[in-house]
Amino acid sequence: MNKPRHVVILGLGNILNKDEGIGVHALWQMQQSGKQWPPDVELVDGGTLGLRLLPYVETATHLIILDAVDAGKEPGELVELRGEDIPLYTGIKLSLHQSTFQEVLGLALARGNLPEHLYLLGIQPADLSIGTEPSMEGWAAIPRMIRRAEEILRSWGITPVEPAA
Repeated sequence: MNKPRHVVILGLGNILNKDEGIGVHALWQMQQSGKQWPPDVELVDGGTLGLRLLPYVETATHLIILDAVDAGKEPGELVELRGEDIPLYTGIKLSLHQSTFQEVLGLALARGNLPEHLYLLGIQPADLSIGTEPSMEGWAAIPRMIRRAEEILRSWGITPVEPAA
């Protein structure tokens, strides 16, 4: 039996460590854009909740993860992984704030509940020191991350209603 479509856009990260919180900052910008999303689209501030995010992952049919990702790229570069390209469990640590979210994905897979449509959009961090604002490179990369997330959503047939001018 097919589940009804449930799209989750999940912002991850610790907002107390500059670029570490970039996924949450990107999600907040999406929430504050004034765009109206269809009722089957949920924007979730996952912060550093780890295993407590399992219900969001397991109920999603489509999942976009926004996060800081250390992929050895230039600071501010967008990193995109999809489906099987996303490392599960803690063998390879991509997320900077914790390995437990990868464990969430691995657990969802083991339980047969990994979303069929899965993307990770990450930004290579420039600065992980203590501070509540991303670096200049981080701020500059957030609009690219959001644009790419919206492109992926459109490929799934999801277009938000733009705010009235």
